[in-house]
Amino acid sequence: MAEQSAFDVVIVGGGPGGYPAAIRAAQYGLRVALVEKERPGGVCLNWGCIPTKAMLRSAEVLETLQHSSDFGIQVDNVRLDYPKVLQRKDSIVKGLTDGVGQLLKANGVSVYNGHARFTSPNTLEIVGVGKSPLGQGGPLYNAPADGAGQPTASLAGKNIIIATGSTPAELPIPGHDLPGVINSDGAFMLREVPKHIVIVGGGAVGTEWATMFSAFGSEVTLVELLPNLLPIEDEDMGRTLARSFQRRGIKVLTSSTVAKIEAAGKRLKITITDKDGNKPETVDADNVLIGVSRRPNVLDLNLDSTGVQTDRRGYITVDEHMRTNVNNVFAIGDVVGKILLAHVATHQGLVAAGVIAGHDEKIDYKAVPAATFTHPEVASVGLTEARAREAGHDVVLGKFPFAALGRAQTYGSTDGLIKVVADKKYGEVLGVHIIGPSASDLIPEGVLALQLEATLEDVANTIHAHPTLGEGSMEASMVALGMPVHVGPPRRAAASSAPQPAAAGAR
Repeated sequence: MAEQSAFDVVIVGGGPGGYPAAIRAAQYGLRVALVEKERPGGVCLNWGCIPTKAMLRSAEVLETLQHSSDFGIQVDNVRLDYPKVLQRKDSIVKGLTDGVGQLLKANGVSVYNGHARFTSPNTLEIVGVGKSPLGQGGPLYNAPADGAGQPTASLAGKNIIIATGSTPAELPIPGHDLPGVINSDGAFMLREVPKHIVIVGGGAVGTEWATMFSAFGSEVTLVELLPNLLPIEDEDMGRTLARSFQRRGIKVLTSSTVAKIEAAGKRLKITITDKDGNKPETVDADNVLIGVSRRPNVLDLNLDSTGVQTDRRGYITVDEHMRTNVNNVFAIGDVVGKILLAHVATHQGLVAAGVIAGHDEKIDYKAVPAATFTHPEVASVGLTEARAREAGHDVVLGKFPFAALGRAQTYGSTDGLIKVVADKKYGEVLGVHIIGPSASDLIPEGVLALQLEATLEDVANTIHAHPTLGEGSMEASMVALGMPVHVGPPRRAAASSAPQPAAAGAR
């Protein structure tokens, strides 16, 4: 007979939104259950953020060693050990997911391994496997099934948080179901590096895999429908990344699409056209990676039994408190379709837990950073130049190239720039956009600037340590104020003119 238990909060999904929500709710003194059908950590820890960054780090080390002579270091016989790369990735993932499991245990969260289905707005049944043996130190997955497909637990919750995430969606490309056509999850299953891979989608997923496979020795063709890579980023970021990719030997095809995929012996023949279906060309490849489009994980939740509303794409509709139209049901993370980023899911989870505990909390999307871990990295927060103008701002820009930073010169990575977008009247910072070394570690200053409604003068007058990469945001703010120090004066009077680098390593 299925186990029956009652909780203050039941959370469905143990990803970067679900498990922090569970921990925070438990910290507030609530009795909490978490249901997860795989390992804790969700897509981020198991199939996204962490494993890709582990492999990208291996790619970075390989490239550094291949160019070690530039640093006066002679290294012989540098070669890729791809199975070892995968082994390292798996070890990191296991360590982090095991750590999440122990955090849940330490906070007194009851963890159930299985698939949750609603039976009412307050109750769920758990199908497939029994209660997690996590408390006994065993793996969260591989828990013994009490009966194939049979409910093993019935959970009642005063409040429910849906945190089921999203999965890659299939594109309606003829041949998308052929062997060798993979999504981002399937890319981890490749046991060897493809000689030639075509990647569909020039967003974060596609460009990160393009970076990785190119570094590992693949011939890479990257296809993007829109005119620029990273289409949701500032245009300067996408254009700069495309130039960097092309110098690395990656073939970048923007304003292009894959029309069809056909089997060609053991390989694939891919027909690529412009966005209007004209100018066809064919490419032979070992694999095609579809790196665009995701769909919310709402199937088989029996959501109809709750009355929870979704939009036309299937994403769950929530308010600023992460509450659905059903008072006791909340939803967080990718499944709400707002901003599909792990750190956003985490913050949404903390807000939902706080609201359930009786606190007056709400989500604020004003200062949400994004990072793409290509080589060079891209990171941003706030409005792009185009969106700032569309919003009616009288825009002033400041751009500072990494080539003019002494730290970037010593680091051996000078591609890219820091771009600050501000409102001219008061100098309020509206957006910060970075492409270059350690961009993901530099963006928090921009996030804080937006959060605190800082001005260009606030940033420019803040003393930054020297020599550092972080000086770039100060320098870019000086450029926007029309008083650049370490780049040449603008060609026009407007401070938004693109400055020219001073002598290399001037700063």
